Amino acid sequence: MDGIAIRQKRPSATEVTCTKDYWNRKGFFALNDQAVCDSNYVFTWMSCRTPGSSHDSTELAVSDLGLLLSDRRNPLTMTLIADGLCIAADEAYADSEVLTVPWPGGGGGDMWRDGYNFYQSSARIHIEQAFGQLVWRWGILWRPLRMPFAKRPLVIKAAFLLHNFCRDNDAVPLAALVDAADDRARMDLNESNVPDAPRTRAGQAGSRLRRRMTAAVESAGRVRPPVHR
Repeated sequence: MDGIAIRQKRPSATEVTCTKDYWNRKGFFALNDQAVCDSNYVFTWMSCRTPGSSHDSTELAVSDLGLLLSDRRNPLTMTLIADGLCIAADEAYADSEVLTVPWPGGGGGDMWRDGYNFYQSSARIHIEQAFGQLVWRWGILWRPLRMPFAKRPLVIKAAFLLHNFCRDNDAVPLAALVDAADDRARMDLNESNVPDAPRTRAGQAGSRLRRRMTAAVESAGRVRPPVHR
């Protein structure tokens, strides 16, 4: 989980109560958007309810998800706790039984807390990458939103949904490169079929394993998936 500030043209006094509320700390007018994604960069939840000056934890607190996670008697929250499941977030959020955040101060010199912070950050990097894909995929987000203020949250939500559509219909995952129908061809790629070439400097010839996997990719006719910008 993390937040992203979506740039927008300054709303007028007839559209919002206080236009200054939308001026965020990064120096532009914005809407505060919170989102959760999975390891495939698919957004599983998003909320766009607060102005750009709002803290991430505030946006979460007023969202439907935030209200649900704060109620430990809620069946879903109880299930998450019982199963040991949680959402990884940064220091902007409060630590809880369902929201895991880093130890402050880099772990305070404790090697184990520092280790936890490293792996927690590794899990959290997906949301940063998902935001990057979202912004660069849709040119409308490259400049401040200028449509009527009431339509801006809907436009942002549409961008998230279209991003998910692209991810769901993206290239075949690497794990599916060789399916059951290709098992026989893969099994034929043994040491007698792929001779061990002499190693050159920096291991240019590659290991037997890497050559077998490369041969399997070639046999299946798989090429590098296109990079979406």
